[in-house]
Amino acid sequence: MPITNYSVLAGDPVSGKVVSGASAHYQITMNAPGGPFTLAVNIQSVDGSEVLYAIVEDFTPPDLAGLTALPMGMTALKSEAGGLALDFVRSEVGAAPMITKAQMTLLPQVGAQAKGGSVEAQAIQQAKAMALQNAVVTLLNMTIADKDGVIYAFGSAFADGGKVDGIHDIHMNQGNPKNNHGGDNGIWQDGALFISLPSKGTWTAVFIAFQTESWSTDSAGNPV
Repeated sequence: MPITNYSVLAGDPVSGKVVSGASAHYQITMNAPGGPFTLAVNIQSVDGSEVLYAIVEDFTPPDLAGLTALPMGMTALKSEAGGLALDFVRSEVGAAPMITKAQMTLLPQVGAQAKGGSVEAQAIQQAKAMALQNAVVTLLNMTIADKDGVIYAFGSAFADGGKVDGIHDIHMNQGNPKNNHGGDNGIWQDGALFISLPSKGTWTAVFIAFQTESWSTDSAGNPV
């Protein structure tokens, strides 16, 4: 079945930290009505499903007016075309794709051995593995510094047992192999971060996918 509770969370970020473990992620705390909330952003490749990512500057959201009209807080979305739902394969901005696989960069697995094994090669490998985390931290700090800065996080909303609620699955949620998160497949339910910095008049998008995911999918989000 597709991911549950597909939503977009709009809020004012206040802090962030790395949460390590089997699925390392960067946790952002956001203030908004009904919150505080947490965002769990995948920042490392740890299970063999290498992360692909793109940081798109000077970005225009597919439905800018609809997005900025949202109230702060969590808003449930219908997984269908014509609304705010995102689809890496099908969404367009103007007449162009919102994002393509060719725009994305492969994030090496943490701890992967660099060719040659030299100290310099290992340092380069580690720097590449940290690239997405560093970019997210930089964008977070810029948004916090902008008094009107807002992060719009698309993904799966969750309730943490009466504790802090939040949103995860902030990445592509289709094209998974049947035996590897295939149950999460669906169309018009992809996750991303859209960051608005009114002081600069800019939008930046963060797109994350996995190398195991196909960008050719059927009407159920399964690879074809």
